[in-house]
Amino acid sequence: MNATQNPTLSLKKSKVLLNNAVFGHKSKATLKDKIFAMWFDRLVYTQIWEDPIVDMKALQIKETDHMLTIASGGCNALSYLMAKPAKISVVDLNHAHIALNHLKIAAIKALEYHEDFFRFFGIAKSTSNVRIYNAIIAPELDEESRKYWESGPFGSKRIQMFAKGFYKYGLLGQIIGIIHVGAKLHGVKLSDLLEQKTVEDQKNWFDQHVAKIFDSRLMTKICSSPYALYNLGIPPSQHLALCDNKPEQMSEILKQRARQLATVVPIKDNYFAWQAYARKYDETGQSALPPYLVKENYAFLRDSVHKISIEHNNIRDKLNQLGPQSVDIVNLLDAQDWMTPQELTAVWTAITQAAKPGARVIFRTAGSQSPVDACLTGELAHRWSRDNQVSDSLGPQDRSGIYGALHLYRLNA
Repeated sequence: MNATQNPTLSLKKSKVLLNNAVFGHKSKATLKDKIFAMWFDRLVYTQIWEDPIVDMKALQIKETDHMLTIASGGCNALSYLMAKPAKISVVDLNHAHIALNHLKIAAIKALEYHEDFFRFFGIAKSTSNVRIYNAIIAPELDEESRKYWESGPFGSKRIQMFAKGFYKYGLLGQIIGIIHVGAKLHGVKLSDLLEQKTVEDQKNWFDQHVAKIFDSRLMTKICSSPYALYNLGIPPSQHLALCDNKPEQMSEILKQRARQLATVVPIKDNYFAWQAYARKYDETGQSALPPYLVKENYAFLRDSVHKISIEHNNIRDKLNQLGPQSVDIVNLLDAQDWMTPQELTAVWTAITQAAKPGARVIFRTAGSQSPVDACLTGELAHRWSRDNQVSDSLGPQDRSGIYGALHLYRLNA
């Protein structure tokens, strides 16, 4: 299936896929699981929160590689094109993320000039974006994606988000907005991070102004509840992994992650921090951008976007459909934090069957420990090894700063 064909993209299918992913392999689904699956069935991420630069360093992508990745906001699949893989297959459980990926690809195909594309997805806050969508991009879209963007709750049209500030939407965008309001109540303007001149200044600013927010009694109480963190896309099982089954520690953990995000590199080099602390990218286009939005990459992006295919599907089912020795790279994002041990074993069995010699698998986890090793038993245990040197050296370089660890596994010869 290529990006211009009609996918099976429906709210009903999303519900089935999400229910199966969150609790379909448990003997009994909890109320928390059911609420999370229902809450997650909408636009969650307007951008992806794994660092594509770190991914490309870890994976050493070759021009013959076929990559399979979970879609999320689509930023990484598009950015991987810069490494010139042969093909990128993209899947996601969430129909809204699928529609966003289709919108980005249609825009790349339809918009000749980077200025128009950057106004749409870089600034993402202009009434001209809606006009451009109607006149130029919409004819490139499949029917289901058009239905998604041209409809919405209470008679609105979702495409209007690109006139009002797209990156303030989605569940994550909304919770970031709430955090900004909470920071103001503490007398803190989070976008002041952008004014800091050095990494040392960024650290001092965070410690003086932001740390106290996480230390407050109210924030400690809020963070201890898994329900409060659903907007971050954190399911119940990931919440427990993140705080090592001690919910009262969650506020401190999130403070550490927020500090890492704010200080890992100079602010001019960290578009993740721009999104969290300023709710936007650098609108001048001069710094802090994902690779697919960089002006110098746009011509190559347009020439290469045909390599991406998109499918509304579970990654395990997609692996089984691809068949033996068909994939060089699999990116699971943080999806394994959702999975039961049985599902982990099933996914890695499917990966092993589909893997070509030299295959690599990359993923993140909320906690520091890999969930995989306990599930790689029998023959699977002999087939895969974690690349500790690459994983442990590159993990701390991830500019999003929100994960506990990065893991790269290699198929043994």
